[in-house]
Formats: sequence, structure tokens, C-alpha cells
Amino acid sequence: MLKRSEARNNAFILLFESAFMTEPDREEILSLAEENHEIVLDDFVRGLFHGVLDHQTEIDGIIASYCKKRTLDRLSKMLLTALRIAVYEIGYTEIAPAVAINEAVNLIKIYDSPESAAYGNGVLASYVREK
Repeated sequence: MLKRSEARNNAFILLFESAFMTEPDREEILSLAEENHEIVLDDFVRGLFHGVLDHQTEIDGIIASYCKKRTLDRLSKMLLTALRIAVYEIGYTEIAPAVAINEAVNLIKIYDSPESAAYGNGVLASYVREK
């Protein structure tokens, strides 16, 4: 069984891949990842992947409303993907907001930059404060 942070990382990779597709073929993304043994897929990974994609329009609206001086298309795909996961966890699951924010910031630090991590932390903190 995966640690939650590892599972989030796996979901992040799958969602990052789907961010480049207009109409992501969910089952193809999942089956290719499973076939290649690149990513361990457990229920948590699948739940995050499908949950974010199921609610992506609402999630993107939330993110856009808290992005000061930037539009979604100006955010890196890495930052946007991590924000989507965190907003999904905060808004649609029982995950504690502090955990979701911390995990998202860690993903952004790994895959993007410290500046993006600080920006993402600010966006998520604003969302949680007003929620």
C-alpha cells in the first residue's frame, strides 16, 4: 500500500499528463500507466485522478478566483495540477485543509520552483480562509 504522499505524487503525474489533452481518455491514461508499471495505481490514486477530472471546471473556477494578477493559462501546468489536487481535496473530501496545502506545496517544490510553491501556498491559504 502506498503512503498518501506517494499516491498524491502518482495522481499528480497522471493529472499532469491529462492537462495536455483537450479530452483526456482516462482509461487509456490509467491502463498505460499500469501496463508500463511506471505508476502504482491504488484506490486513492484512482479516486484523486477521477475526482479532479470530474470536478475540474468548478475547481478551475475556484483557482481562478484566488489567482491574483494571473490567469489560469499563465500558470505552469505543474502548479495548476498541484492546485487542482489540493482544491479537490479541500472541497470534496475529508482531507484536512492543512494537509492538502502542505502536500500541494511539496509537489510544487519538486516539480516547479520555490516561487511557484510560495504562490500556490498563497492561493490555497486564501481559498481556505474564505471557505
